[in-house]
Amino acid sequence: MPFLIAAAVITLAISVFAVQNSQPVTLKFLLWDLPSLPLVLIILFSAATGVLITLLFSVSRQVKLNMQIRELQARIRHMEPQKSPPGGNASP
Repeated sequence: MPFLIAAAVITLAISVFAVQNSQPVTLKFLLWDLPSLPLVLIILFSAATGVLITLLFSVSRQVKLNMQIRELQARIRHMEPQKSPPGGNASP
């Protein structure tokens, strides 16, 4: 729940900041010159790109952890002693 509240506050702050900065700007990056774009689009695109990159790293980490859990569970099953029936003698 605290994560959702923090995400909502950050989203609201980015939205207010973006709307208040709506003047057109020219974006230059290395050899690219993008025409005049509203600053709000650049801010929102940058925020969305950050969210997607974070999501990709998070999903990658979660997949690795799930694989490790499965591996450890298999090792536990392999290491557990075979259970003999109650009251019966174990056959040699």
